[in-house]
Amino acid sequence: MNIQYTIDGHFDMLGDVCQRRRNGEREVIRRCFYPAFAAGHVTGVVASIFVDSCRLPYGALEDAMEQVGALHCEIAESPDILMLCTCAADFEEAARSKKLGVLMSFEGAEPVSSLTLLHSFYAAGVRGLGLAWSRRNQAADGCDFMGGLKKGGLTQFGLDLVREAEKLSMLIDISHLSDEGVEDVLNHTSCPIVATHSNARAIASNNRNLTDAQMAEIARRGGLAGLNGCSIIASETKEGASQEKLIEHLDHMIDVMGEDHVGFGFDFCDQFLTGSSAQDLARMPYVSFDLVGGHGALPEFIGRLADHGYGETRLKKIAGENWLELFRILDTK
Repeated sequence: MNIQYTIDGHFDMLGDVCQRRRNGEREVIRRCFYPAFAAGHVTGVVASIFVDSCRLPYGALEDAMEQVGALHCEIAESPDILMLCTCAADFEEAARSKKLGVLMSFEGAEPVSSLTLLHSFYAAGVRGLGLAWSRRNQAADGCDFMGGLKKGGLTQFGLDLVREAEKLSMLIDISHLSDEGVEDVLNHTSCPIVATHSNARAIASNNRNLTDAQMAEIARRGGLAGLNGCSIIASETKEGASQEKLIEHLDHMIDVMGEDHVGFGFDFCDQFLTGSSAQDLARMPYVSFDLVGGHGALPEFIGRLADHGYGETRLKKIAGENWLELFRILDTK
């Protein structure tokens, strides 16, 4: 099977890279991540800028800027294997050059306390805005994993931020956003919307997942949803989490959205949870685990999807072409 592009729409590597660099390590991506990317034939990744709760509220901006700087340093140290991507053409060039293309995106707007700061991050290469993680911030309410908190939509600042991001043709990411916030985003924008790492609520009744109505509207607007491989997103119970369950989600997402609007957003977490703060881990119903064994296991998972009945054309779209098409659409805005 000739899959030219494999793009993971959500990966939490920047926080780990940044912490390792603080400890004096260098070429972290080459040593700690690239072997799996190469084994999985991964050509691109959307790397999240996520600030752990232990750094809030005062350390959000500093932490985010360090993560951005860490990636730029890594690319400067390993230009033979890494490339900063801000558009579709960059991802295509990265694949042609046998490099990993990396696009940066916020997972939570905590570091962005003004519209001017959004422009600053944009100038540094950030091209995605996820408004919230599973907590409340100055822009929006996140959807906590267990659904126990009262939710609100976007604040006035959140609405202003979304409108500014739309002007910049940034990816506006609704993963982790409350239903009320999703409604606000859809009511106040006209651009394609993404849910970089969310599954189907019809398969797992987790408010981190998308309703059929939300998925249908994302598809109608030319957006995309990324299949999330974390067990706590795929299954309400630890015992029910499996690759079979993950494929159930993918089948349903394609049934609702069509094969042109679904991609990968695996959110691999096994190698990062040991570095998470206790207060963030306590937000989860159980300790999550990856249902696909990391990026190196992607060829095996894609093979399993082929055995499940997915043809080559569909697999190419899901693996990476749909992400590329979304970037092309945003490039023309």
